[in-house]
Amino acid sequence: MARRGGPALYELLDKSKGSVPSGAIPASARLDPKAVQSLVLAAVVLAAIVTAYLVGVSRGAVAERKQAEAGGNASEPLRRGQSSNGVASGSSVEGAQQPSTPENRASASDIANAGAGSAPNVVTPVSEASGGSLGPPQAGDPRQSGRSYFVLCSTLEPNALKVVDFCRSKGLDAYVVPDQNGRLREVTVLPGFEAGERSSPAIKELEERVRKVGVLWKASGPGNSDFGDRYIKTHR
Repeated sequence: MARRGGPALYELLDKSKGSVPSGAIPASARLDPKAVQSLVLAAVVLAAIVTAYLVGVSRGAVAERKQAEAGGNASEPLRRGQSSNGVASGSSVEGAQQPSTPENRASASDIANAGAGSAPNVVTPVSEASGGSLGPPQAGDPRQSGRSYFVLCSTLEPNALKVVDFCRSKGLDAYVVPDQNGRLREVTVLPGFEAGERSSPAIKELEERVRKVGVLWKASGPGNSDFGDRYIKTHR
């Protein structure tokens, strides 16, 4: 039942609420346009920095990859060239620096010393491939008294000279020396050796070389011997 002489109860309630018109926004809750503009500008600058950084990283990676590819392509022919040169160089070194063996150890000075008797155990090369030709023998009898020598053969002087020339062309230090028989000549080989050195490795090796040259001499012409009848003679 409504009261008399006064407003209704719901009217009083509506007035006490003090309602705010719809669509009205408090001034404190509104955004400042300058602040919004600053935020947008900061976001754009940040995006530009990030984009520039990513572009720089990408370009650097591409340049690095191209450089690596270019370096790989350039080094490949170089490696092939080095391999090819290595083979050629190895062949050249192998041909120029023969390993030291008993057959190529003796030098021209050793041979001369052997003729003088200062190095009785020096042996000379016999290999055709080693270029060990000794050239013409020195004049005179190189033997030393008391030393023993291999005598390859005893024959007439013209044939003895042929034997000596052949032996020296194979690196064997051979000489023509007088024989006890005035008509004949002996072909003897240096170096000489003492009686106790007959079984030494150096003299055994010298004898083996004499045998090899003998095989070559026999094969070089009909009627040639292989020095199988060689003997040892002590010079007095």
